[in-house]
Amino acid sequence: MTPQSNGWEHIGPHPIRFEAPDIVFCRPIGRLSAADVRGVLDFNTTIAKRLGRGTFYLGDSSRITGYSIASSLQLFQATPAESLRGTAIFGESFHQRVQNSAVLRGIRLLAHPLSRLPIETFPSEAEARAWIDEQRRKG
Repeated sequence: MTPQSNGWEHIGPHPIRFEAPDIVFCRPIGRLSAADVRGVLDFNTTIAKRLGRGTFYLGDSSRITGYSIASSLQLFQATPAESLRGTAIFGESFHQRVQNSAVLRGIRLLAHPLSRLPIETFPSEAEARAWIDEQRRKG
């Protein structure tokens, strides 16, 4: 992780930051590798431990050019569900929506621990943030 003065750190080329009170915001750029996903998960886990509770992951997919099957598998194998309260993704391309939908179906079908988490996609950042606010109100 490379710290930046504007609050952003980088995992590889991917900017990521914590936003109080409980958001981990990532703007991946280019291709996501399994190592990149592992770095994002580790960042999130570190923040959740510091807070003493799970976070909301907010992801901007608008600049992702691709990701490998290994990066999707990393989610199944390494995501500590207790460090997340929910995930909101925005800016996906059609191809990303199809792939993400398949991964989510697999998570739910296999009753993976992530299946208990609310995971949603949105056309815009504002809608994603509004959903996170709603999730907070629900507790």
